[in-house]
Amino acid sequence: MSVKVSGMRNFQTQMRKLGDSFDEAVDQGVFITAEEVRTYAIKSIQEVSPGNQVKRSRQGGGTYTHTAASIGQAPNTDTGKLVASIAGEKVADATYHIGSNLDYAEFLEFGTSKMGARPWLHPAIRVNANNLVTNISEVVEIYMKRLA
Repeated sequence: MSVKVSGMRNFQTQMRKLGDSFDEAVDQGVFITAEEVRTYAIKSIQEVSPGNQVKRSRQGGGTYTHTAASIGQAPNTDTGKLVASIAGEKVADATYHIGSNLDYAEFLEFGTSKMGARPWLHPAIRVNANNLVTNISEVVEIYMKRLA
């Protein structure tokens, strides 16, 4: 009895191609997850959290009322600068930073000696952390189907 296996050379070629593409597929899966974190953080700020009414001064003069989110809740949008500043940046293969370049973003996230934390980034990471493996797996599967 004998068994003949055909197509092995083609299979080996395809596997080498997947190897070349694997890092790219992983990077895309990480990018998708980073964008999900960014989107969640933005939406959490744009939703109005319950809190206390506070008076704020306008730069050109006058005052307005703002609802400051309760401690532990995502901050409520006031000027829109925080939401507009939230961005993602690729810093290395399969490594993305999500955050804001505004000084007060850190104060909102962690609080200060005079103000309780109103986290917006850590909850977004926590909610989306389990998506990472799924997103990478889905992109790798797409790459594999392309090679088949």
